Amino acid sequence: MILSYQHRVSMLKIYRATVLSKLEYGCTIYGSARKSVLQKLDPVHHIALRLCSGAFRTSPVKSLYVDCYEPALELKRQMLSLHYYFRIQSNTNHPFHDFKLRPFLLRLQDARKSFIPVFFTRVHDILSDFNLLYLHVTPQPKTTFPPWGIPVVQFLNPFQTFIKSDTADIIYQQIFIEHRQEYDDFIAIYTDGSKSADHVSFAVVFPNTTFSVKLHSSCSVFTAEIAAVLLALEKISDCLERKFIIYTDSLSVLESLKSFYMHSHHHPLVLNVLHLLNKLASRDFNILLCWVPSHVGIVGNEKADKAAKLATAPTNSSTPLTDFKKYTKLLIYTKWQRQWDTETDNKLHSVKPHVQPWPSLTTRKADTLLTRLRVGHTRYTHRHLLFGEQTPMCSQCSCSMSVKHILSECPTFNSQRLKFFKTNSVDVSLLLGKTPHVNLFAFLRSIGFYPHI
Repeated sequence: MILSYQHRVSMLKIYRATVLSKLEYGCTIYGSARKSVLQKLDPVHHIALRLCSGAFRTSPVKSLYVDCYEPALELKRQMLSLHYYFRIQSNTNHPFHDFKLRPFLLRLQDARKSFIPVFFTRVHDILSDFNLLYLHVTPQPKTTFPPWGIPVVQFLNPFQTFIKSDTADIIYQQIFIEHRQEYDDFIAIYTDGSKSADHVSFAVVFPNTTFSVKLHSSCSVFTAEIAAVLLALEKISDCLERKFIIYTDSLSVLESLKSFYMHSHHHPLVLNVLHLLNKLASRDFNILLCWVPSHVGIVGNEKADKAAKLATAPTNSSTPLTDFKKYTKLLIYTKWQRQWDTETDNKLHSVKPHVQPWPSLTTRKADTLLTRLRVGHTRYTHRHLLFGEQTPMCSQCSCSMSVKHILSECPTFNSQRLKFFKTNSVDVSLLLGKTPHVNLFAFLRSIGFYPHI
């Protein structure tokens, strides 16, 4: 009884924490069950979403998913299966790390349709569907540092007392010139990473050469930045000189290297950089790291930025597990969007064509009414489906009553529309969109529809 008056966001959080977590637990194992068995879990999911959103009992389940921004259990199982698969691939000590589907097993599955597919068969189909068969996850380094051997990384920051928004570019340039005069016996190397919608790359600029590498689009900009530092160290290890200073505009990379011991989950390339720094230090290399602000006219940094954005040479490098998780979630939600795009006859689709989270109203009653109006299923327009009654008809228009007809089409309410919306021609998506019209509920009260929603 208390929950019925709680905010939608709070109720969804409670559902995800207490119920959905149990539905998802072990799905990598029970996901091999037959479709008819897995579908028995769906009603639990649907009932919870109706309770959280306040949607009417007849509301289509696909509308519930989009309205609550909670995908179907099938999509969730696919995403979690991919996460588990990539975790296996990242752990070289896992007993199934090198598991391969044997030809006889594939033949058996093809010959016997009743054969229950193993986990790797199901994941193979998902990988094929998302074009991920030929991508590889970065393995976690087999060894880490003992507590007494954790490397201490300090980086230079000659600009730390300046605020970028309040500092002219010429000031930064002058500070950098003075900094280089102080460290003129160190060879300067500039690194930078770049990420756009479909392009991830990095560049390393040495005094006489530039390396530009294109990564897979699943990689994050952090991965690009740390990969650039790692490549710089690998190239340094082949040099005869012993004093280098690596400049990067990624403060997050430098902070990760500095505070490595404070994090329980480590990016594999951070570990690789630290291992390589230790190895180079044992060979009498003196390597410094320094942060520089981006896009302020520092020549080396600008050159690295331009080279990174123009990188076209692909690499066979793998993708870290954390990046893969974000990427697979993006792919799952993109698939969900494609499915939603086909629901052109769905009433909610005309109001909310894009799968995205929308803010809920602060009042539970108003939020429930708005949900039912958006979905198009209300007590007045759809209760006949539950009681076997006749469809309510508009006496003036001789058509079935619907939310759209009441809000924007029926001429009976033209005067009220003109009063509250300043026009007789009203677009339902403007009334019920992400930010509903301020006079929506006043209009519904004036025509007597408010208490019947």
